[in-house]
Amino acid sequence: MSRQSLFTRALNYLRPAPVWKPLSVTQILADQRALGIVEQFRDLYYRSGVSGDLRWRGARLIKNPCDLWMTLELFQRIRPRVVVETGTHEGGSALFYADLARVLGITTTVITVDPNPKWSVDPEAAGIVSIRGYSTDPKIIQRVREEVSRLKSDGAVMVFLDSEHSADNVFAELETYAPLVTRGSYLIVEDTNVNGHPSFPEHGPGPWEAVDRFLATSPPFEPDPDCERFLLTFNPRGWLRRTG
Repeated sequence: MSRQSLFTRALNYLRPAPVWKPLSVTQILADQRALGIVEQFRDLYYRSGVSGDLRWRGARLIKNPCDLWMTLELFQRIRPRVVVETGTHEGGSALFYADLARVLGITTTVITVDPNPKWSVDPEAAGIVSIRGYSTDPKIIQRVREEVSRLKSDGAVMVFLDSEHSADNVFAELETYAPLVTRGSYLIVEDTNVNGHPSFPEHGPGPWEAVDRFLATSPPFEPDPDCERFLLTFNPRGWLRRTG
């Protein structure tokens, strides 16, 4: 080996290794080319229907793995005493939340609301309060509030909105259920990706538009971009953290 080669190798050995700094989700989504790639994949995944094949204990939950993992991270951080969900469907997500809390050693009660829940298990046996009715019905709202008041003590309350996805319905839910969320906890508005954000432009105004209208009222909430750091999410701008 020549002296030049040895010298070059020695220099390479002594030279500090380049520091790799990962991009934040904010930096990625601020780049139009990167944003386009992310949105194309989000749309492709959503339209593929694969999310509808996810099951938890035999019950369907129409989510994606990245959003489920983010939920796990929020549970570990927030340790919610109460989780309120609108839109039960087959009960898959309510079961997932209840089981997740047990695995993490968190004392959590899940309250889920739907006019026609399709349970294949006994929700009460799973520690779930299943309320049959429309989430915006004043009688149902009052019952949810009473349950939360009875259960929460000094614990955190987290809310997931995943019922009928029209903008008016979601906005009504936001006004109704946002006050239940404790400071530092989260109000998650699901499927803000429809109506062209980036999926299903034919949907019409939906959760995204409801979030826009809600945030325009200057509530003590702000979107948390860190909750989108896995890039695949059905809830862009829908992970709302209570700040005050």
